[in-house]
Amino acid sequence: MLGLALASGSGQALAQAAPGTEAGAPVITGSSRQDVDPAPDTVADATPGDEIIVSGARESQQSANARKRNARTATDSLVADDIGSFPDRNVNEAISRIPGVALDRNEFGEGAGIAIRGNGPDLTRVELDGVGVQSTTGLALGAPRGADLRELPAELVKSIDVVKGSTADMTEGSIGGTVQIKTRSGLDFDDFFITARAGVTQNSLGKDWTPDFSGVVADKFFDDRFGVILSGTYSKIQNNGHNFENVQSGNQGYARVYDFDQSPEKTFEYNLDTLGTDAADVRFANSTFTPRTLLETMIAAGSKDACLTALPFLATSASAALKNQRNLEQRSCLNQWADETPSLIRQFVNTQTEERYSIDGRIDFEITPDWTVFAKGTIANRTADDQQRTRNLVNLFSENVGGTFNVNTATNPGRRTVSPFAPEGYFLFDPLYSPRTFQGTGTPTPPLAQVTGVVLNARPDSIVVDDLHNVTGFTLTNNSVGIDQIDNTITNKSDYVQAGTNYYGETWEVEAFVGMTNASSSRFDKRFSRSYQYGDATLALQENGLWDIQLPDNFDDTNPANFVQLNPVPCVNNSTVAPPNCIAQTAVAAGEFNPATPAYTQAQLPLVTPSFGLQYSPRAGEASEKIAKLDVSYKVNDEIPFFTRFKAGAMYRRNDTQSWGNGGYTVASAVGTFGQAGYIPAVVVPRAIVRGSLRACQPTATSTVGCNYGFVPSTNPAFGREGVDTLTPDQLRQLFMDTLEESDSDYFGDLPNRGNLPGNWQGIKVAELFEQLGNNQFMNFDCLRECTGSDGQVYAQPTTLTQETIKNVYAMFDFELDQLPLGLVLNGNVGIRGVMRDVKGTGFQTLQSITITPSYNPAVPNAPGGTVTRSFSQNTTLTGKTNNWLPSFNVNLWAFDETVVLRAYGAKTVALPSPGLLVASGNCIIDQRDVLDGDGELGCTGRVGNPNLSPFEAWSYNASLEWYPNSDTLLSATFGRLDVTTGRPINVTSTLRPFAGSTQIDPGTGLPLSDFTFTIPTYADGPGYSRDVLEFQAKTAFTFLPWFLRYTGADANISILSTAVTSGQQDPLSGDIMGVPGESKYTTNVSLWYDDRKLQLRVTYQDRTEAFQCITPCGGTANAFNYPGEQWTNVRLAGPGYNPGRPFFRNGTTFIDAKIAYNFNERFQIYAEARNLTREAQIEGSGEYDRFADGTERVYKLRYGGRRLMGGVRFTFGS
Repeated sequence: MLGLALASGSGQALAQAAPGTEAGAPVITGSSRQDVDPAPDTVADATPGDEIIVSGARESQQSANARKRNARTATDSLVADDIGSFPDRNVNEAISRIPGVALDRNEFGEGAGIAIRGNGPDLTRVELDGVGVQSTTGLALGAPRGADLRELPAELVKSIDVVKGSTADMTEGSIGGTVQIKTRSGLDFDDFFITARAGVTQNSLGKDWTPDFSGVVADKFFDDRFGVILSGTYSKIQNNGHNFENVQSGNQGYARVYDFDQSPEKTFEYNLDTLGTDAADVRFANSTFTPRTLLETMIAAGSKDACLTALPFLATSASAALKNQRNLEQRSCLNQWADETPSLIRQFVNTQTEERYSIDGRIDFEITPDWTVFAKGTIANRTADDQQRTRNLVNLFSENVGGTFNVNTATNPGRRTVSPFAPEGYFLFDPLYSPRTFQGTGTPTPPLAQVTGVVLNARPDSIVVDDLHNVTGFTLTNNSVGIDQIDNTITNKSDYVQAGTNYYGETWEVEAFVGMTNASSSRFDKRFSRSYQYGDATLALQENGLWDIQLPDNFDDTNPANFVQLNPVPCVNNSTVAPPNCIAQTAVAAGEFNPATPAYTQAQLPLVTPSFGLQYSPRAGEASEKIAKLDVSYKVNDEIPFFTRFKAGAMYRRNDTQSWGNGGYTVASAVGTFGQAGYIPAVVVPRAIVRGSLRACQPTATSTVGCNYGFVPSTNPAFGREGVDTLTPDQLRQLFMDTLEESDSDYFGDLPNRGNLPGNWQGIKVAELFEQLGNNQFMNFDCLRECTGSDGQVYAQPTTLTQETIKNVYAMFDFELDQLPLGLVLNGNVGIRGVMRDVKGTGFQTLQSITITPSYNPAVPNAPGGTVTRSFSQNTTLTGKTNNWLPSFNVNLWAFDETVVLRAYGAKTVALPSPGLLVASGNCIIDQRDVLDGDGELGCTGRVGNPNLSPFEAWSYNASLEWYPNSDTLLSATFGRLDVTTGRPINVTSTLRPFAGSTQIDPGTGLPLSDFTFTIPTYADGPGYSRDVLEFQAKTAFTFLPWFLRYTGADANISILSTAVTSGQQDPLSGDIMGVPGESKYTTNVSLWYDDRKLQLRVTYQDRTEAFQCITPCGGTANAFNYPGEQWTNVRLAGPGYNPGRPFFRNGTTFIDAKIAYNFNERFQIYAEARNLTREAQIEGSGEYDRFADGTERVYKLRYGGRRLMGGVRFTFGS
C-alpha cells in the first residue's frame, strides 16, 4: 500500500514514494539505494511480548523523514496521517508546523496566511498537483497575489512539500519556498476503501455547535489497472471575532493635535536625518519653503511663540491658497507640543457563518506497468455570511462643531470664542495658538480668515496628562453612540481540472499534463448605521492599554426609540440671531441638477432626525491559470561517468485576473457653462454602489418646508441609483424595532485580562431593514460590470485586468560519485530555467485633453477661448515584458552509511509583482499647447502602473547538516540566506512613455497615446535586502523508553530570521531602520504525541515573536502626515500639518492546540480537538517605541477569536 486516506487517522500512513520527479518527491540516493519505506524492524529492537507497535503518528513521522531525506533539494514534508493528527482544518495550519513557516491567524483565530522564511503569501507559489492555486478572498478586493488555502481542507491532501530550495524543473514564483500539494490516486489503495467522518465544532464566544463532514471512497478495477477515488468535505463554521480599537482603522496611530498640558517641553522633535526622497527639496506650492527648510525651521523653534515668529500670520490681503499653506506650516511646527490621545475608540463584534464544501475526483488507468494516464478535478467553494458590528460610544474631541463657536475677524489673526448659543459642554482651548483657517459667509464672500483657538467637547478640568505628554483620562460632552453594521455576503469558488500521462521506463521518463484552475469571488456589503446623543462620558486608561468608558445612568442603546431624536436644524456658524429665527439653511443657486432655493430660518424648517447612511457595495473578481507542461528525463545508466540523469522540459502558462469595484465615472466631461448657449452636458455612468440615506421628519406649526415623505432619487445622473428615504417618526421607530438583532455572544466573553470593557449590544438586521426602503431596488449586481450612461449608451464599468503569458524552458542533470574515500557519496543536480513573460495590464484612467481653438494665440496661451478642455475616462491597457534566466545547483555529501548528509543549495529565484501595480490608473493630461511648444512634457496625477516591473529577484542559498540515525529520528541544522536584488516596488516619478505599444487614442487630438512622453508618478523596482535564517529541527519516537512512554514521540523546530535592511523604512523620530514588514525573528513549533494504536494524543505549541508591520498611518490618510521619507505612506503637507508616524507592530503570540482520538477497532474512532487552549488574543500597537509614562503598552487594537472545540466520529473500511 503506497498511502492511506488522510481521513483514516488510526491506520498506517506509509511513505508516499512514487517514481515522479517533482522537486519534493523522494528519490533514490546514494550507492546503497536505501528503501524509501523504512522497515519497522530497523527502527528499534523489540523482545517477544514487548513488541513495538508502529502505527499512525509514528509511521507518518517516518514517512515525512524519508521524504525530506530523499528530496532533490531542501524540503520539509507532511504526509497523510501527519496532517490528520494535527487539530488543523485547513492547509495553512498544517503547513505552519514546518520549520521556517510562520502562520498569520485572522481575527477568528484561524490560519489565514503563511510566511515562509519571512516571505508572505504573495511571494509564495502554491500548487495543487502541479497547477497553481489562485487567490479568491482577495480577488474582489483587488488584493495582491497569494493563495488562500482556507478553502483547501487538510483532509483532501495526500502530502504537502514545502520546498525551500529550487531545481530547474520547478515552476518559478516563490522567493522563500514553494508549497506543493498532492492529492490521492485510486491506485494508492490495495482494495476497496471507504472512510467517513462526522463531527461538530464550537467557538467559545458564539457557542453554537455546527456540523463538519468528510468522506473518501476509492477502488480499483480491471485487474487493478483502473483506479477511481472520490473525496469530499462539508463544514459549517461559526467564527466569532471581538475587537477593541484605540486608533482609527486599527493601525493609524494615536493622534497629536491638541496641547492640553501647556508644557514648554516638546512632545517630539522632527528628525532631519530621516528626511528623504527627491521630494525633500521641492518647494511647496504657495510657499518659499521646501520640506527640508521647513523641518530645519521647526527643529530650531524652541517654543510655540518661536513657531509663530518664524512662521508669522500673513496679511489679510493674502490669497486663500497662501493662507492655507501657512496654516499647515504653523500647525506642523506647533504639533511638536501636542499631547497624545486615542484617535478613535471603537468596539467590534464580528460573526461569520461559513459553509465550505469541496469535492475531489481522480481516475488513473495503467496502460502498462510503466505508463499511466490520468484525469482529475477539484471543486473547493466557500460562502460566508459575515456580520460586522461596530459601536462607537464617544465623540473624541469634536472640534469646532457647527453652531458652537463665533469668530472675531476684526483682528489678524482672528479669535475664536464659544458661541452663546452653543449647547452646554463646549469649551475653548489654546486661544492664542491652534491656528485654523475660517471661511465666513456673506455677500460678497469675505476673505479667508486666519484664526486661533479651538472649541472642543471636553471638560478642561478632567484632562489628565502623564510625564510623557500622553493623555490618560478625560471627560467628553455631547457624545453620541453610533451603531454600525455591515451585512456582508461572500461567495468564493475554485475549480481545478487536469489531465496527463506519466511514463516511467528503465531509461526514459516522460511526464506531461495540461491543467486549468479558475477562481471567482463575489461579495456585497449592506451597511447601515444609527446614532443618538446621550451626554457625558468619562474615559480612563487601564493597565491593559484599553480605555475604560464610564457612561451616564440614563444611557440606553437597547431602546430603538432613543435613536429617533427629532431636532431643529442647527443655526449656521457665526450667527448673531438666537434660535429659532437664525438662518439654518443658506440660499442655494440654481444648478444643472437642482432648482434655486432661498435661505430658511430654523423656524421655517421641519424637525428632523440625523440622516442615517445606507450603503451597498458590490464587488467581484476572477482569476485563472492555464498550464501545459512537458518533462522528459533520460537515465544514463552508467553510460557516462558521473552523470545519472538528464532532464529537459517546457511549460506554457497564462494567468489572468480581473476585478470590478465601485464603478461610476464621467465618460466625457461637460463643455461650456450650464445655462449658456453651446453647453454640452457631461456623459456619466452611474456607480454600482449605493450611498443613500434614511431620516424621519416632522412638520412644526411654523415650518414652511415640507418633509417630502417616501423615496426621492437623486436628480444627478451620476448618483441616479440612490436617494433619500423619509419616514414619519413613528414609522422609523417601528422599523428600528422590527429589525433589532440580539447579540450572539458576550463581548470578549472568556478572555483573560479583559479589564473593564463595556458589554455587548444589539445588532441590526440590515437586509430586512433595507427591504423596506426605496433604495433597495438598486442593491444588485446590475451595474457592476457594465451600466447605461446618461446618454442611453451601455458602457463598461472600470475594471482592473492583468494578463500574463509565461513561457518556460529548462535543462538540468543529476550527478553522483559513490566511490569516494571513507564511504562518502556525493550527488546532486545542476540546471537552468528560462522565464519569458509578456504582460498586459488594464486599468481605469482619465485622460484630460486640452486642445487649441482657431483663436488660440501662442503669445497668450492661457487666454480665454483659446483652448477647450475635456476629460475622457476609459479602461486603458499598458503592456510590458520581462525575461529571466534562473540557474540552480544542489549538492549532497553523504557519510556514515548515508545517515548523515551535508546539503548545499544555491539558485536564482523570482516571484511576480502584485497585479495591481501593473495597470493603468490616475489622470493624465494631454495639453496640445505643450505639444506645439515642443517641450512635450505631459503629466499624470495618481499613480500609474508599470507593466515592465521586474519580478522580485533573489539569490537563495541553503546549507544544512542532517542526521538520520534511524527512520524515526531526524536532527538537522540549517542555514539559509536570501539576497534580494530586486525588492518590493517603490513609488517614483519618472519621465517615460507609459503607453508604448498601446493602441489607445487620445480622444481630444486623435493622436495615438504611444506618441506622448509623460512625467508620471509610477512604480519602479524596489531596493534589495539580505536575510539570514537558522532552522533547527528534531524529531524522534521514544521507543527506547519503558512502559507507555515507548508510544510517545516529539517534533520540535525553531526558526531564527535576521534581515539586513540598509534602505528600509525608518522610524521618523528615532531614525531606527525597521525590519521587513511581517517578519518575526523567532518562530517555534513543538509537538508531543502518543499513539498506541488505540489511543492517540497530540499537543502542539506554536510561538511567533512580534513583527513590524508599517509606519503609521500604514496606507491610511488620517492622524499621521509624514514628510518625505523612504517607503512611508500619506506623505503630504495636509490635514493638521506634518505629524510623523510611528512604527506599528503585531505582538508575538503563543497558541496551544490539542487532539485526542480513541480507536475502538480498526473501523471506528471517536475524537476531540481543541484550538487555542490558553485563549490567546492578538495585540497590535507601537511595541517598545511608544509607551505611556508608567510603562503601559500603547495598544492600537486587541483581537480575540475565542477557543474552538471540535469532536466527532470516524468510520473506515478497507485499505
